[in-house]
Amino acid sequence: MRMKELVQETGIPRTAIHHYQREGLLPPANKTAPNAALYGSEHVRRLKVIRALRGDELGPMSMDGVRQVLEMVERGIEVEVAAALYSVPGALGKSASGSTRSAEQSLSEVAHEAGLSLSTARALHGAGLLLGRAGAGGTRIFDEADARAARLIADLLSDEGVQPADFDPVAELMGELVRYEKALASLATAKLSPTEGAARRRAMYHSLHALHTYLFRRLVPKPGDS
Repeated sequence: MRMKELVQETGIPRTAIHHYQREGLLPPANKTAPNAALYGSEHVRRLKVIRALRGDELGPMSMDGVRQVLEMVERGIEVEVAAALYSVPGALGKSASGSTRSAEQSLSEVAHEAGLSLSTARALHGAGLLLGRAGAGGTRIFDEADARAARLIADLLSDEGVQPADFDPVAELMGELVRYEKALASLATAKLSPTEGAARRRAMYHSLHALHTYLFRRLVPKPGDS
């Protein structure tokens, strides 16, 4: 589709779309002439997510926030969950200061920085613990969020007797938890309008994240507990 059709399909002005292109939030368009290009379903999908994040549905969110949420979405996280995670201080998707770092790294670079062997990093990636996102030609791209997760895992592996395979159930259980909570949120918002439902789901994911933290702190034994 051409730009005029893209504007009609997404409800986003041409000037805003060009701005998002300059910011690197959209995949490259298929240039057919110096001043003409064709756009596809991926552009429509991305722009609708951006509109939700920048508007009342899931936002308003800064451009840095939109970029970080889109990166999490590319790693397979649902957009509502990614938006909720970004809003939580200290989440992996955002640094404590609120700034973002999206410098691209290879899995080898992530492993080296964390002090992991490449074979261990590959095993963790295969188990769904170092996700990255899809790159060109079927490659995987990793960023600071992945690097922080790798450093956390490396620290845990420094304990005697802990092996990489011991973390496999963590990814499996987390996937089950996310699927259950997504279904729970869908059930709770089934009778709401799309805008109200999205806002309610975002609030639910935020509250569920806080509940995770509470339960973890209560259930994990403290040093010295019998």
